[in-house]
Amino acid sequence: MPRRRRHDVVAFGLAALAVGAGACQADVGDAGCQLTSQVTLAGTPLTLLPDARLDQVGDKYFLLGSDGTSVRWAALSAGGTLTGEAAYALPPGVSSAYFAVAGVESPGDTVLVGYLGTDAGSGSGGLAVIAVPADGSLSTALPTTVVTFPAGIPAASSVAMLSSRKGMNAGLAWVDDGSGQVSQVMVATLDGTGAKTGTPVAVSPSSGAPFSCLAFSPGKDDLTVIYYAGTTALMNNPAGWIIAEANEAGSVDSTTVLGLGRPPGPACALVSPTATGYGIAWQDTEGDWLAEFVSQGMTLSTSYPFASAAGFGGSNLQPPMVGLAPFGTDFGVLLARPLDVELWRIHDMGNRQAGALIFPSINGTFGSVSALPPSPATTAGGPLVATYADYTSPVGASPLTGGRLFVNAVCQ
Repeated sequence: MPRRRRHDVVAFGLAALAVGAGACQADVGDAGCQLTSQVTLAGTPLTLLPDARLDQVGDKYFLLGSDGTSVRWAALSAGGTLTGEAAYALPPGVSSAYFAVAGVESPGDTVLVGYLGTDAGSGSGGLAVIAVPADGSLSTALPTTVVTFPAGIPAASSVAMLSSRKGMNAGLAWVDDGSGQVSQVMVATLDGTGAKTGTPVAVSPSSGAPFSCLAFSPGKDDLTVIYYAGTTALMNNPAGWIIAEANEAGSVDSTTVLGLGRPPGPACALVSPTATGYGIAWQDTEGDWLAEFVSQGMTLSTSYPFASAAGFGGSNLQPPMVGLAPFGTDFGVLLARPLDVELWRIHDMGNRQAGALIFPSINGTFGSVSALPPSPATTAGGPLVATYADYTSPVGASPLTGGRLFVNAVCQ
């Protein structure tokens, strides 16, 4: 049984609802969770990518990814039908690609492809973006540098891009080191031509503290940016997770600091919108943690572990958390175990309900899981949507064989 230990949590702009650690549970049953849909997509250069990403646009999805030489994509219906698979060849020497869908005439009719490089004239680093027709037809556009980095090409993790739910303007976020002065995270949106829609917005400037885990995450607005800051200019400089809710016009509508007071552990935190605030789950060397924050001003909260690292055989053997979704007053946490993907149900002050829903796999060899919680309009009862490549070929084999699973799951 994990030893119960409390952490204090400060939430800026949000109150907190305490959740607690679970007692020792018999690991049998499905925790009251079920698969409501299961579709196997045929193996293709796109569907077999280990780390393809699922973006939600309106009432459908896009599957996007890169194999290092090309960016690949296709539309995916809510029922699991994949259409319009296409690709764009990256320039030689590109090591980090970014991608999202946008719209010129309709949502998702264009794919934006970004990549880092060096400006031959100035020596500065730059993020170039090109707009490519989503139907795979030949693009006549030229790449345009949308962000410059005076210090040279930055780390790949300092840039993030994602499709918005509306599908017309894509989100772009990056770390601006301020030419050696005050560091800050910048947020902007790009239209269907790849051009910025307005002036980029600075989010919670930091006094030189390092940022990490910069990413877009499912949230309450069109686009949600999340990252960890060692100190911030808010709340007397507490360390914590920053959540910036932005809209398609490029404005930041709200900024929240979840001051957990602990740096990221083996993996970055997961954030999911709820009907009243946010859920956040993270890992450290002690185990897996969950907290819920309710939008009622500033307060002090507690969070408790729902699984100990020792239960997995040690902190180096903790399976990554790859999905988080609210199910009523409970949360579903998706774990990528060594041989399967499991959905755990956490409820009642953090207690884990007995059992787990095991997601399908032919041989237990699968790629990274890309999962989305219910959209804000359906947080009371919508499904968690997930996709992952499911391989029939041995680990390390070339070429890869198998297919891709597209599943919906709920906990009732």
